[in-house]
Amino acid sequence: MTTLQYVILFIYLIFLVIILFLFVSVIIGLIMARGVPFVSTPRSKYRRILQAVGLRPGETIYDVGCGKASLLILAAKEFGAKGIGYELSLWPYLWARFNIFISRADVKVYLKNFFKANLADADVVYCYLFPEIMARLEPKFAAELKPTARVVSYGFKLPQTEPISITDTRKDGKQLDRIFVYQFNQDR
Repeated sequence: MTTLQYVILFIYLIFLVIILFLFVSVIIGLIMARGVPFVSTPRSKYRRILQAVGLRPGETIYDVGCGKASLLILAAKEFGAKGIGYELSLWPYLWARFNIFISRADVKVYLKNFFKANLADADVVYCYLFPEIMARLEPKFAAELKPTARVVSYGFKLPQTEPISITDTRKDGKQLDRIFVYQFNQDR
């Protein structure tokens, strides 16, 4: 074999390893997340979400299912918050780590199931999750969040708790474009 053939073979092998890595990470993510796909919050809504929940400098915001950590980075850079994210899918987690490194934001992400994370230190919890997951999170919020903590959800409501505010981000009022803000444990 010539040197050129070795180089071409090497390039093919690298390409196959990348494809295999992506395939395995998607499969593992789907298995670990119980079939919840990775879908990002629309970037154009980040600022509105953080304004709707009244995020203040020095507060800690948790993003359960943080994906690429873009909302957390904005929260840290423009609102002065500390960001903590949880992501189960390997590819978005690695992307998040890269984004945090590039932005140098005060954000930490963990490759961990957020149901196993303790949310007691959160001032704000952000979620963009399907209704089944929101229903499972509701008792966790009630059990763990401090009285001043707020939950902000984009697109999907909590089934049993009434929001303290609803913000429509479009004029046609479609639910998937609403921001829901909740507060738990106010009577503690």
